[in-house]
Amino acid sequence: MMAGSDSAGSSAMQGTWAGLASVFHGEGAFWDSRAEVFRYVDMLAGDVITDPAGEQSRTHIGEVAALIRRRTRGGYVVADERGFVLLDDELQLQQRVPVFGDMSVRMNEGACDSAGRLFCGSMAYDTRPGAGSLYRLDPDLSVHVVLENVTVPNGLVWMRDGTLGVHVDSADDAVYGYEFDAERGEFGLRDVFIDFSDVHGSPDGMALDEQGGLWIAMWGGGAVRRYDSSGVLTDVLELPVTNVTSCAFGGENGSTLLVTTSRDGIEEGTEPLAGLTYSVDVGVRGAPVHPFAG
Repeated sequence: MMAGSDSAGSSAMQGTWAGLASVFHGEGAFWDSRAEVFRYVDMLAGDVITDPAGEQSRTHIGEVAALIRRRTRGGYVVADERGFVLLDDELQLQQRVPVFGDMSVRMNEGACDSAGRLFCGSMAYDTRPGAGSLYRLDPDLSVHVVLENVTVPNGLVWMRDGTLGVHVDSADDAVYGYEFDAERGEFGLRDVFIDFSDVHGSPDGMALDEQGGLWIAMWGGGAVRRYDSSGVLTDVLELPVTNVTSCAFGGENGSTLLVTTSRDGIEEGTEPLAGLTYSVDVGVRGAPVHPFAG
């Protein structure tokens, strides 16, 4: 259980990779390798963004669009405000899977494990402590609660051959490590994997590289920070905006880090580059991102 030191190398992230217009609250970075495009969400607008390097398009899903992933059967799955939505290859609605009815709570962020189960966390609009849960959507479209009493659940990856679930709760300024039962898809005992209490900003979205490194977007911190597989800080990539929200690996070689940002909470006119997406080749490929098996 370790917190990274700010003594690690720092480098400015150069160049934008953005569509025709910025978004308000970019989240859920996802490289769609089958279509070879970058997809993410303008979360609070309820839109899925498709951005093939300069030709941004929007598909409206609902009040909220929290994440998007490929489905092995074709099409996509999106977490919307209070459940999941199955889409076809053209991002058109096929089926809705409601999860909860509490109007004060919305879906926020998640990922698929190697078995193709989709996990997504919920949070209260007012961010009240412990109001969220982490849900598991199985390939048969059944939904199960796997964690309770979370506050702002964000990035999620699996390490150590899938036996360690690594999950951000931004409100706690922590990345937690959970024992993970890969056969049953259940989370067990937890410990603090990285403590951000003395770091500028809060951890948000997260991506895993093939060396086991964690790339963590820093909300309020203007950077993406990389930690090695033991939780030691190795690099800091600085951005020209405050609210950095999520990141994913993609591009032709799989070593381009694609980063979303947000204008939420930023005084109008003070950060003209907020809401754009950014990219940089970081010299290491991303770990596989698994599709939803349903």
